[in-house]
Amino acid sequence: MDPCTYCDPYEGGCMNNRPSSIAGPFLDSYSVGFRLYRPDAINWRHRTIAGVSWNGEEQEAFFFNPDGLVLPLKSNPWELPELISKNAVRREFSTIHGSGHFAMKQGRRAALKSLGLTDWVTYWLVDQSTGYANDPGVWQDIVEQDLAEEKTASERLHLEMRLTSDVTGYVDECLAQRRDLLAEEHRRQCDEDSKILAWLKGETLSPLFNNMQEAA
Repeated sequence: MDPCTYCDPYEGGCMNNRPSSIAGPFLDSYSVGFRLYRPDAINWRHRTIAGVSWNGEEQEAFFFNPDGLVLPLKSNPWELPELISKNAVRREFSTIHGSGHFAMKQGRRAALKSLGLTDWVTYWLVDQSTGYANDPGVWQDIVEQDLAEEKTASERLHLEMRLTSDVTGYVDECLAQRRDLLAEEHRRQCDEDSKILAWLKGETLSPLFNNMQEAA
């Protein structure tokens, strides 16, 4: 018998005690950039982990985004419980959450429901009330804060470099360039998030990224 495996003859199953090779609580095997919501950072709706349905007995998990679409993430059963304990804001017993291409198949879910879902608990993670950058109002707040920081930095730079140009004109030019850069970044990221949304729904056969440079 494998020394890393324990079998309970009364339960009729085996539990693998070998530590996971996954670094961290989950593996983003497609390298899309899925992560927990961060109140101090820019968050994109369809790349945010909103919650997880977790079977602690079978060590199986289904992560989902704010729209309830399941994300293609592999859990590390040795670290996921700690992530849940630190970030869960509410939980619901005996439920499996999530829809879309990567969700549990309907036939299996129906069979589990008929037997009861006692082994499953769904957790919602991290307070996400500050919103997502996809939302125009949230993005506007991000832009205003960024431009305020840019204004301060530009004024300081003009002074430190002892430029002879008018400081107001210099700052206005810097702010215009920064505003254009932010607008382009927002357009690109929203477009990327739309592709991810379609992929999670199973509605597209086109590549997720046009090329690796675009994804960077």
